[in-house]
Amino acid sequence: MKQTRRIFVKKLGYSIAISSIYLAGLDKAMAGTTSLMGASKKFILQPNKKRVWLGEDFWAIPLEDWSLKNGKITFSGDLENARVNILTTHIDEGRGSFKIKTILGVEDDSLEKVGIAGFMLGINDKLDNDVKAACYYGKGLAVAISTTGYLVIGDQKVALPAGFKYDNIEFECFVNRSSSSTRINIKASSSGIKMKHSMEVQQDVSGYFALANNIGIKNGTKFWFKDLEFKGDKLTDKPNQRFGPILWPMYTLHNSTLKMSVQMPPISDEDEKELVLKVKQQGQWKEVQKVQIGTASYQGVFTVGNWNAEGDTAYQIVYVNEGKTYKYDGIIKAEPVSGQLKVAGLTCQQWVAYPYSPLVKNLEKHQPDLLFFSGDQIYEENGGYDIKRAPVKDSILSYLGKWYMFGWAFGKIISNAPTICTPDDHDVFHGNLWGEGGKPVPMDEWTVQGAKDAHGGYVQSPEMINVVHSTNCAHMPDCADKTSLPSGITTWYTEIVYGGVSFAIISDRMFKSGPEEVREGSGRIDHIKTPLKPEELEKNDLQFLGDRQTKFIEKWISDWKGASMKVLLSQTLFANVGTHHGNDKMFLFGDMDSGGWPKKQRDKVIKILRKGYAFHINGDQHLPFIVQYSVDEKRDGGWTFCTPAISTGYIRYGQPDLVKARYTDRPAHGLPNTGSYVDVFGNNNFIYAVGNPTDKWQDKDRYIQAQNKASGFGIITFDLQSRHIIMDAYRFLADKDQPSDNDQFPGWPFTIKQTDNDGRNFRYFLPRLKINKSNQLVKVFTANDELLNVIRVNGTEHQFSVPDGGSDYYVVVGEANNSKKIGNLRGSLVQSTLLEVNV
Repeated sequence: MKQTRRIFVKKLGYSIAISSIYLAGLDKAMAGTTSLMGASKKFILQPNKKRVWLGEDFWAIPLEDWSLKNGKITFSGDLENARVNILTTHIDEGRGSFKIKTILGVEDDSLEKVGIAGFMLGINDKLDNDVKAACYYGKGLAVAISTTGYLVIGDQKVALPAGFKYDNIEFECFVNRSSSSTRINIKASSSGIKMKHSMEVQQDVSGYFALANNIGIKNGTKFWFKDLEFKGDKLTDKPNQRFGPILWPMYTLHNSTLKMSVQMPPISDEDEKELVLKVKQQGQWKEVQKVQIGTASYQGVFTVGNWNAEGDTAYQIVYVNEGKTYKYDGIIKAEPVSGQLKVAGLTCQQWVAYPYSPLVKNLEKHQPDLLFFSGDQIYEENGGYDIKRAPVKDSILSYLGKWYMFGWAFGKIISNAPTICTPDDHDVFHGNLWGEGGKPVPMDEWTVQGAKDAHGGYVQSPEMINVVHSTNCAHMPDCADKTSLPSGITTWYTEIVYGGVSFAIISDRMFKSGPEEVREGSGRIDHIKTPLKPEELEKNDLQFLGDRQTKFIEKWISDWKGASMKVLLSQTLFANVGTHHGNDKMFLFGDMDSGGWPKKQRDKVIKILRKGYAFHINGDQHLPFIVQYSVDEKRDGGWTFCTPAISTGYIRYGQPDLVKARYTDRPAHGLPNTGSYVDVFGNNNFIYAVGNPTDKWQDKDRYIQAQNKASGFGIITFDLQSRHIIMDAYRFLADKDQPSDNDQFPGWPFTIKQTDNDGRNFRYFLPRLKINKSNQLVKVFTANDELLNVIRVNGTEHQFSVPDGGSDYYVVVGEANNSKKIGNLRGSLVQSTLLEVNV
């Protein structure tokens, strides 16, 4: 493979000024290691071990392209600059020296392709010194062997001796930093043929290091590595940076039941499969439960009943393997009883701002009571490499490598707070997902140019999708209906009652109809580029949430056991409020991927939600929005908060004013692009606030760019005493410890009342109820038993409004056996009537 020197240097990502000499006496220089401090650190791999996961000191990119086999770290992929990062050893700045050595060779004895493999030294991310940032964004100095007959050092090549063999190469690198320069000595030997070389550079070599394959090229000859060893006074051991084998746990509490999933890496069949959960009681660790690690998603799932949530409980996950004991410590938080519940809303993690350090640190400072990740915990391009769609085993590993990035970034806070996590389209390798009840889509149909984002159904295998569902949702309460879809895909929609708030957790993609049900043509038929005729996209048999989930919502809205407020959690908002898409700021009249379509079925769900004054939290849009829904009349629905993306990739804007869209009811704050706008599907959406990106969002600093692209997170505080809902939307670079006027998006914070989530303006009033017991559940029904409203009364008095005064209504006060029905009630234009109720 012929390359120009300039291109080669660019691909290595590390250009240095070199004074190079051939040093015949390098043995003496290498022998001068007596000045090195500390004992050697060695990784000797077991010859009988075969697995994908390399160990807690390593992080392979891509995960699925590296494995342990026959005592070697082997590579099987084609990614350029694929690496095995050493997490626990850092090359320090300043004077000192270190030596690193390994044995490497060509994997299949084939030299038909060019292969370049060896070390990457001094891997740094100039923006962020976190080891996670170094792994994915760090650049380093290549010190490697090329099958074209060269040693490769940075942007230099030095010829190897004739007849040099590419098997069982002993490869050593000695680095010594003086006050003004760095001397790098390299030695390579194979089958008795030795090569020695020395160079001097002005720059210091500091940071992390990695084993690397395909250095500066793609799809080269594959190398293996074994017997890695290093030592030196310029090295610092950082054992706290190990990742695994217990990666991170996620947990929920519901109805006095703790459910916790523990994510493990791809361990082997020979590795131990048992996990132990312990809790600390009276200063002693007590074993609570043992579970087995599954072989598909590599998880163990604990379910513990009769959980006492009155205080914080320290827990420990224990895993014993190969004679070593691994422990992961965390806290199960006490369930809040103060009358406030603080929920963090997070969505969309495109790796362009990984590992999101400013945002993660600020999120930890806010100490939310509950975390909600609404979807797109991964994107297909995350990590800087493509996904693998087939075969099934490779697609699962491809997903897991990117899923682990999510847990690595947020694992600390997740392990210490209850977490709701739902998958969305990118999590199952779709740009857009119209699940159509799990219908399979043949790959040859799905990959037609321009059509893949408009096909209904799932293109990935049920086995892979079920791993996605399990890794995201196994720690949540069991699905309300665990019956799998006809294709074998599992379902996960459920309810959690926590801190006095009842959350319905649903998928707004799994059952949704695809655009092909109502539109003809090819390409992106989901993008509406011209105005529509009335009801052009409507059919009675279209699916929105699907019959199963709609029935679940109907039942949930009436069941208030342990709850004073209702909240729906889903992936996207039920409206089309974005107007411009992509880097070229393309205007669309509408996007069928939004929750604004299909309208009739969407309206039915909003009518159900407003009966219980349910608030709606979601994400997906890459834009923060506060919107009040409409159905029959303007603003007669509830409110929704679409939270900012953690890290925006594909950019969107909500700028109807830019195309002079008609609006009414602009809020008093007067911000542009707010007010009531009718979207292309006929939904009248009241936009109270929108957080748009800047037009010139590009920046060399990826964290500043994330800020410019409207990245951040939401905090929603439910005040159960006042029954208020407070919405905050924090920008990516906000810092709770150093507040500024720019911390939140324009229009935030914003507060509504619980009852604002039913916007119907009824003119008639039932008698004001005065109940002898406080905080009673009260339902109001029409004469034909249709539920009109339900609420847990705040105190002892409440008054319902109703549509007319000529019909009979009845109310039910209390719950189960402690309830009372009061009938023959009529609406009145007068609000002064009082009705005393004893339950």
